Amino acid sequence: MSTTYVDRDEASTILKVSTRTVDRYIRKYKFKTRKDGRRVLIRRADVDHVIQDQIGQFVQIKKDNLAEAKAEKNTAEKEVNIAIKNVKLKAKEKEEVRAKEDEKVYKNLYLDAKNELKEKQERLDAATYRVGQLESQVKSMVPMLEFNRTEKELKQARHAIEQKEVEKVEATSRLETRLKNERIAKWTYLAFAGLLLAVWPVLFLVWGFA
Repeated sequence: MSTTYVDRDEASTILKVSTRTVDRYIRKYKFKTRKDGRRVLIRRADVDHVIQDQIGQFVQIKKDNLAEAKAEKNTAEKEVNIAIKNVKLKAKEKEEVRAKEDEKVYKNLYLDAKNELKEKQERLDAATYRVGQLESQVKSMVPMLEFNRTEKELKQARHAIEQKEVEKVEATSRLETRLKNERIAKWTYLAFAGLLLAVWPVLFLVWGFA
């Protein structure tokens, strides 16, 4: 008898619910009962069936929660990927703008230096021409001793002018070399930034799983 039927108290203990909940199950015809004097006996199979229903509901809730968690994870991953793409795009656009601005600055510096060199070369040519005119005038106007002294001074002046020309050429060469080195450094920096952006998603994932 005890393995086939249980009373209300035993059913509430097995189901871990109150006897009032057991009575509600009886009213809803979830339990088939029989009378044994004043005792109300419930089929053990009905109690087990309620337990199976509760387990099934618990498993379904777990499945629903797992599916919801997976959906949230996929949504979060998509949002992270979109954010990474936006960051990479903005960084690329910023680098392109900066590269164009740097190139424009370097170009202007080069043109300014070239124009300055051209202007000074023209002044040097004019000074050389004037020196030649002065030499001709000196030869015809002063005695030989004075001419020699003047010629020496003119040679020194010409040498000083030529030395300045050499210094200007060297300065221009150094400026061109500097511009070239800065351009190489700029492209190296852009390449490094591109490499960093390429490996950033991998680093982000590694950091996320760490």
